[in-house]
Amino acid sequence: MYMAGRSRIYSKKPYVIKNCIEQRKDIFVAKVKGYFPKSEYNNLLALPPIFRNIEIKIKEDVIGEYMYSQAQNHSLPMTRQDRKLTTLLDTNGQYMVFNNYYLRLLIDLDLVIIDYKAIAVFEENVAYEPFFRTMMNLRIYAILVGSSKEKFNQLIINASYGYDTLNTEKFGKIKMLDKAGTFIAQHHLNHIGIRHISANTFAVQIKPKTATYFTSIQSGVFTLDKAKCCYLNYIYNFMYKCLDRKRFQFILADTDQFNITIAGDKDKDCHQQFESLITDMQFYEQHVYQYLPDPNKDIYDYKKILGFAIENKGYKLKSLGPKCYSIIVHKWSKEIQQYEFKPKITSNVKNVLMEHQKCTIMLRVVFKQKMTQSEIDSELETETETEFVTLKANSELEISICEPWIIWRKQDGFIPKFSESNSGYLLGNVG
Repeated sequence: MYMAGRSRIYSKKPYVIKNCIEQRKDIFVAKVKGYFPKSEYNNLLALPPIFRNIEIKIKEDVIGEYMYSQAQNHSLPMTRQDRKLTTLLDTNGQYMVFNNYYLRLLIDLDLVIIDYKAIAVFEENVAYEPFFRTMMNLRIYAILVGSSKEKFNQLIINASYGYDTLNTEKFGKIKMLDKAGTFIAQHHLNHIGIRHISANTFAVQIKPKTATYFTSIQSGVFTLDKAKCCYLNYIYNFMYKCLDRKRFQFILADTDQFNITIAGDKDKDCHQQFESLITDMQFYEQHVYQYLPDPNKDIYDYKKILGFAIENKGYKLKSLGPKCYSIIVHKWSKEIQQYEFKPKITSNVKNVLMEHQKCTIMLRVVFKQKMTQSEIDSELETETETEFVTLKANSELEISICEPWIIWRKQDGFIPKFSESNSGYLLGNVG
């Protein structure tokens, strides 16, 4: 995979954009509008392949009854929209930007492009590769000798390709003002939000008109899209082709990692990986170590470029939301189990968990510069599994454009339900 270099061509002519996409030769960023046909829904719905930030309306049928009631109880604004990273089966009725690698993968999955807005074609840039390989080798050497420079080298790698375009904290400034200054600041067009600190002190967040960064915008766009492209390619072109799709399910997904549950062999522990799910052994053995590390090789294979690694394994998963879950990492008996939590919780909560199999988790939810805390009593010994409903082939279905993950019959409003189960194994954090 190449990175984007200097800009060569910019065009808004539909036939130019279409030719560049179909030829599959150039490195580009294109702005298009499209959708996946309904005939592909069964293949794509488990993990829709379009990852994009969209505006989510704060409505009960969108965010759910519980979150909607919590927002009402804490007097949060109900008329504003919230921007969230969402998995989609279309471009949400708007034009979206994709780089050439990501767009080609979507087209191979039968994306139908209905309109073309613009395209920017770039030179192929390979100048970053020697630097990356050198720093990666230094990082691996630091791991082998047990040096703390491993984290330092990792930070250099992460900060070298679009760090300031990936991190948006610098694009908002916070000032500490008194009442008079706050009154004036809240009338400015670049005002974002206010937080009351003390009697006469307020934290005011503003959006600056300009921001300074040291990497090109296309570097950040390509970095994010390539990360999505790599692991979507792993899912659709490897997992779906050689594993039993009825026996694993996606629980959490992020830009560079995902969590899945596996209904494996009940007589084996959580280290069995995909052994019980393989449907095409020849294809699996031929391609598995192109993605996952080979246990017969050294750390250089474990840390190979564009490869995958298994971060964590366990027996059961309880997820309350993105980046918020608990997992059993060791299981000596039904009564004695070791849990791992993200985010971390206090030791007294863990003691309550071991005694009563229940704990209260404090969640902090931010809604447009306003933060609220919610206490949730959670049974952490069960995992969440989706209950799928089989519909007739001629059923009239539609998927909401603005309201992701909601499916209904056009006549009577069908919505998938969720249930709890104690079955299955977890293979966590592949990324």
